Amino acid sequence: MDKIVYAEEKEHENLTELYRNAGLEIGEGWTEVCHPVFSIAARQDGMLLGAATVSRRFRRLVLDYLAVEVPVRGLGIGKKLTELCLDYVRGIGGSALWLAAREPEFYKHLHARETEDAALLADCLRCPDYGKDCAPKELVFYLKETS
Repeated sequence: MDKIVYAEEKEHENLTELYRNAGLEIGEGWTEVCHPVFSIAARQDGMLLGAATVSRRFRRLVLDYLAVEVPVRGLGIGKKLTELCLDYVRGIGGSALWLAAREPEFYKHLHARETEDAALLADCLRCPDYGKDCAPKELVFYLKETS
């Protein structure tokens, strides 16, 4: 078995099935809504194991999606995908990466901080499951010192 290879995925739509299978809310035409600027995929022996997508929304860079196939969770793939997204944002001069997380502890372990910025959850607030089956936390990774 080959090692896991992480590579940019330029065709963001190729990740739709992975995101849906992971239970993420992703509709048809999501690329037009989210405006993805960077996607990174983890593959082994040609099989897609996980992926993450950074989008430009609300004049911010947002980690919109992160998913790892169930059989390979716990191997550090999600952490590595997050780190590669942070590297991308740093590389283009970004100062922060925002996200709304169902599993905030995973991101807090990677040094994301809780914030309250309702603009991030604008789509969530319209969802009938918000606050019932789903209550994401707003988080941010600060990549530069803030005053």
